[in-house]
Amino acid sequence: MNRQLIQRMEQTMSQLPPQYQSEWLDFGDFLAAKVQTHQTSSSRVEDARLLVREMVNSPAKGRLGPPFLDLSGFKFNREEANER
Repeated sequence: MNRQLIQRMEQTMSQLPPQYQSEWLDFGDFLAAKVQTHQTSSSRVEDARLLVREMVNSPAKGRLGPPFLDLSGFKFNREEANER
C-alpha cells in the first residue's frame, strides 16, 4: 500500500472520536468483504462460461450420444417391418 495513503488514513483515524473510529474500521471491513464477494462471483461466472463452452464443444456422451451401430450392411424391408 502507498505510504502517503497510510499516513492519510492514520491522520483521519486520529481525528475521529473513538466511537467513529470503530465505525470507520467496520466500513473498511465491509468494503473488503464486498471486493472479495465481487471477485468470487466474477470467478464463478467465468467458471460457468468455461463449463458451457466445454459442454458445447465436447461430443455428446451417454444416452444422448449418436448411435454407434454399423448398419451399412443391413437391408431394410418395409414388409418385414410391418409384420412386426
